[in-house]
Amino acid sequence: MRKIKCKLRIGLMILVFMISCVESFAYTDYTEEQSYVYNRLGKSVKIPAAYEYKNSVNLKRLEDMDITSPVDMFVKQTGEVFIVEAELGAILCFNENLELVDILKEFTMPNGETTTLKKPQGVFVSESDVMYIADTENNRVLVCDRDGKVSLEIVKPSNLLGTDLTSFLPVKVVADSAGRISIIARNINSGIMQFSAEGSFIGYTGAPSVKMDAFTRLLRKFSTDKQKAQMQTYVPTEYNNIKIDQKNFIWGTISSISVNNLLETINSQDVSGAVTPIKKLNTMGTDVLRRKGLFPPVGELNFIDTPSKITDVAIGPNNIYSLLDNQKGRIFTYNNDGILLYVFGSKGTKKGNSQTPVAIDYIGDEIVLLDSGLCQLVIYEPTTYGKLLIDAEGHYEDGNYEMANQLWKQVAELNSNFGYAYIGLGNAEYSTESYEEAMEYYEYADDSVSYSKAKEKLRKKGSQKIFPIVFIGVVGLIIVFLSYKIIRRVRRYIRGEGLYRREEEE
Repeated sequence: MRKIKCKLRIGLMILVFMISCVESFAYTDYTEEQSYVYNRLGKSVKIPAAYEYKNSVNLKRLEDMDITSPVDMFVKQTGEVFIVEAELGAILCFNENLELVDILKEFTMPNGETTTLKKPQGVFVSESDVMYIADTENNRVLVCDRDGKVSLEIVKPSNLLGTDLTSFLPVKVVADSAGRISIIARNINSGIMQFSAEGSFIGYTGAPSVKMDAFTRLLRKFSTDKQKAQMQTYVPTEYNNIKIDQKNFIWGTISSISVNNLLETINSQDVSGAVTPIKKLNTMGTDVLRRKGLFPPVGELNFIDTPSKITDVAIGPNNIYSLLDNQKGRIFTYNNDGILLYVFGSKGTKKGNSQTPVAIDYIGDEIVLLDSGLCQLVIYEPTTYGKLLIDAEGHYEDGNYEMANQLWKQVAELNSNFGYAYIGLGNAEYSTESYEEAMEYYEYADDSVSYSKAKEKLRKKGSQKIFPIVFIGVVGLIIVFLSYKIIRRVRRYIRGEGLYRREEEE
């Protein structure tokens, strides 16, 4: 009996060991406390930490405030921070030192009446200190000054087409430099709503597309108009957040993307933007986000049934941007071409971890994260490695290729596994027309597309060097040939003229 029990125990131990081995080989991921990127095969690769925890601000310790549900955050260029507290119906205003300086809970309407907020979900403050508040459960957006004096109230438009909604539930709002207002409203999937500075509804922009399977497309071909109208499950998904940059580009995030569509996009390395959690919209509503990386900017690449849930975007220095994954608490940072620079952050109880991350933004080159679960602001600062990456991108964007080259060399020394460092070196050499050196870096990074471009440029450059020599040689030959012909004719003429004269004398 003992032998049987012993054998069973040994068998169970072997089985557990085999299962653990299978799991470890099936999925390798540097996630919890480490920074990482993805290689050409889509596998996560450990890199030096790009950002590290600096400090935090506990919102629960604010005087006379029972903070329980901070849901949104906006950071001005000055470093001032504005936080939406949904349950209290308040806007918390912090200065650039993250010190609480004001609390807005009551607002004065144009007619002099006092009003309050009901579970607001979003706030935006212009550079001229005009505040836009998505007062969600009051079915309106308020436009006011820093003292709470309301100048405009936007309610559900009477000419709202394409929906039979009985309520208007705005959740996020931004405004451009001309005062045009863009709003995301709950349960509206026609795109981002746009209003004039005076509050008139203009229309929608940037409607997210939906990817239907082959069966659905075939079914719609043979469906009547009435049947098509009933297929409301196959409509564009709605945005969950928006930001606006200094050039008036609207950045919108979308989290309600099907797992199958996202997996197909990643596996096929589709960078067309047909399926994407992030869009950068111009004034025409066209997505102009660059996607030049091997994989599209979608957050996590390695997952089975739980992809990243992108709920916010932060526009950083030197044209980089960061996406917040609410699912796992990670921050994915990309450069202007959509190439992943680094991933950091996670959920947990350690310093620097988050519980329910809802918003991120930049203060200079630091990243501030709003954690609704722990009711705190978490501030991260770049490490030496992260600073090198940010500065290298900046010098390259500014056309200072020599300095960019030096910084990329330092990045490569710190992280030889980071293929993009060598692409960065190649780009710097390419920009100075050092195509042979660029080809060497591209080859090392296994970037066949950039390698081919550099090779083509090298051929053209070689042709440009050879062409003047060939041209001069051909022109020289023509001149020699013409000179020979002229001299020969002159000689014949002279000979003929001399013979004519001798005959006359005789």
